[in-house]
Amino acid sequence: MNNTRRGFLKAIGTGAISLPLSSAGVLSLAATAPQPICASVRDLGLQFLDNPLRITGQDGATSTQLPNGDALWLFGDTIEGPFESIRNHNLTEVLSNTGSVVPAQDVSQGIKNFEYLKSTDSSRPRQVIEFDENEDKAKHRLWPIHSVCVGSNVYAFYHKITMDPEVDVFETFELDGMGIARARIGDFRFKRLTAPDGTKEFWKGDQPSFGVFTEILPDGYLYLWGSYWTGMFLARTDPESIEDLTSYEYLVEGPTELDPDAPAVWSKAFEPTAVLFEAVPNELSVSYNPHLERHLAIHVYHRQNKLVLRTAPAIVGPWSEPEVFYRPEMSSEDDLFTACKEHPELRTQQGKVLYVTYVNSSDYVPHLLELTLN
Repeated sequence: MNNTRRGFLKAIGTGAISLPLSSAGVLSLAATAPQPICASVRDLGLQFLDNPLRITGQDGATSTQLPNGDALWLFGDTIEGPFESIRNHNLTEVLSNTGSVVPAQDVSQGIKNFEYLKSTDSSRPRQVIEFDENEDKAKHRLWPIHSVCVGSNVYAFYHKITMDPEVDVFETFELDGMGIARARIGDFRFKRLTAPDGTKEFWKGDQPSFGVFTEILPDGYLYLWGSYWTGMFLARTDPESIEDLTSYEYLVEGPTELDPDAPAVWSKAFEPTAVLFEAVPNELSVSYNPHLERHLAIHVYHRQNKLVLRTAPAIVGPWSEPEVFYRPEMSSEDDLFTACKEHPELRTQQGKVLYVTYVNSSDYVPHLLELTLN
């Protein structure tokens, strides 16, 4: 670990969040509320496997509602044909990302209606964010994390990853940074944008990767969550200025558990002084929930089989302690759980009923859960 990262970790370790410790020094996940937020969970199983393209595995699974009511789902590494495990799998010919259009539908029995974006001859799924000529498919990956619609465009925020093909996929990848790609709605052929320094990475690997989840709130700002190690940070910009890195502001001070009325302070320069919460392995969802009348965050607790939620009265916090709402069964002791997030366009009853996906490394397919809140 380089000195920059050591210093950054030291800084976020003294950030704004305070998680309770048990007598054994282990983080307590018990909810402080007398009644849990989540009343019940129903497992709807693996999704997207009934397809004509022989897709048998895919990572990520993030969605964005389109103006016509459909949703664009983006996935990371996508496996075609039979395979046993993503571990030690040769990724040279594996598509680094794919997409599917999912019409509005009742998903209480699973996602039944969807259509993958296909190659020109319709024989394969199409990689929607393409590699540059100088990138090596055996070593580099482009993983879309979330996207947002602005006017007639959809912007995808994606991780650029460098890997060692000789090492376990879960131990090797190094985050080069977060890029932004733009496509016309309906066409979905993404063009990777160029950052001010001439690279494709708007935020580098030693900075939070802003855009792991996005939301436009009634105040007109586009809010972007950024992850660094397991800490979560917040940025905002005018949606029309997504492509202009100088337009972004970063939360550097905000409400805390000890000072819930503290004002939010935004700065043009990022400082690692406002960790909203921790224990997030990169991906999550954060959106305003009308039923709760609060903001709701959902994520995996580290990479464990613990799916948790948190709430806050405002997007800037203060955020609650994590409440475990579901513990998926483990297939093996090597299981890693990732990509847990809500898909807000699927919720019903004003957010009382939610739909959440997550991925277990053993099967490498999005699982869908139905949550009913109290």
